[in-house]
Amino acid sequence: MDVHVTPEVEKQLTDLAARTGREPEALLKDAVAAYASSRRAALDWSQCTAVESVPGKMSGAWVLKNTRMPVATIFESLEAGASLDNIMEWYDGLDRDQVKAVIEFAARSLDTPSPAR
Repeated sequence: MDVHVTPEVEKQLTDLAARTGREPEALLKDAVAAYASSRRAALDWSQCTAVESVPGKMSGAWVLKNTRMPVATIFESLEAGASLDNIMEWYDGLDRDQVKAVIEFAARSLDTPSPAR
């Protein structure tokens, strides 16, 4: 499966790769993997400024701020082979920076050691 990103997102991934020492492709794969693993051990989405969980709004699911767009839908779309441009086209009214922030948050979360239990 090929995942296509815009040149802007590719640059951001390249910059993040330079800061973390990881390949851009690995960061994107890790973002999708982080979402999948979040179903088992949830990411702390409260630390991501691009999302919110409001009781009574989408059953309290994590959504992009000021929208009804579930974070899960972003990762399900990427996992199914969609590009960021596809997501932006399919879900009118989204803020591209919010979507990128969610992907980057998930990728960075993989680099953060889990607290000892």
